[in-house]
Amino acid sequence: MEFWIRTATLQIGAKKYSLDDLTFDFEVPFEDSEELATATINAYNLSAATRNGIRKGDPVIINAGYEGVIFVGQVSGLSHKRSTTDWCTKITATEALDEWLTAQINKTYQKGIKAKAMLQDLLNIFGIEIGTFDLAIDKEYPRGKVCKGKLKDVLTEIVVSDCKSRFLIRCGKIIINNPADGVNKGYLLSPSTGLLRSDEEREEIHIETGLDTKKSTDTKNEEAATKKRSSLLNYHLGPADLIKIQSSDLNGRFMIVRGTHRGSQSGDWKTEIEVKPA
Repeated sequence: MEFWIRTATLQIGAKKYSLDDLTFDFEVPFEDSEELATATINAYNLSAATRNGIRKGDPVIINAGYEGVIFVGQVSGLSHKRSTTDWCTKITATEALDEWLTAQINKTYQKGIKAKAMLQDLLNIFGIEIGTFDLAIDKEYPRGKVCKGKLKDVLTEIVVSDCKSRFLIRCGKIIINNPADGVNKGYLLSPSTGLLRSDEEREEIHIETGLDTKKSTDTKNEEAATKKRSSLLNYHLGPADLIKIQSSDLNGRFMIVRGTHRGSQSGDWKTEIEVKPA
């Protein structure tokens, strides 16, 4: 498959590098939650001018596998370390850093307003591209609502607490939808599409159907436990995706709870995921 090939690009500020131009490795964790993802990048032997030119807040974009975006964020931490003649620049980068930390709001909305209308206004202020906007509950506020404080806190309260919906920032886009629904759907992960063999239990997990309603609570809790699997690095996989896993020991439909993309020129080149039955 094309995405197995070790091809990646790293953009820091206005400069863009490929693995052919620059030795670097990356670790990009992701999770189905409103918490911001923070990536770690180690870049080796950047020029002195480039090292000195990197600043907090500079944009960072990581592509892996023929321009498959796995991270979009901004520099949040930086250090340089020299070992003999080599330099290692360690960069931490966080999604939506400026908007998340600095955006403030102080607005009052009229009586009877619904959450969707209010969020459309607030998201315009937030300034991040919207990928999906589909509330599980469009709550009405008969007495109106005062929104004051950090915009991230206001958005989280309305989306997650009031509307019982998912609020996720993924690769520079906001995802708002029903937590029971996936973000992307239909990908098949199998040995032929990069799934790596697991050393976990060899028993197949049975996915509950309409005929399983008499199962004990303990049995259902056991089946609902998350499972960890790895594949060759796959930019298609991300938080809250609904996928089908097909292997000798695990078969069925699952939702990705969390995971990590890892890549380097000669070391790890894989995506690790933790999934739950969907």
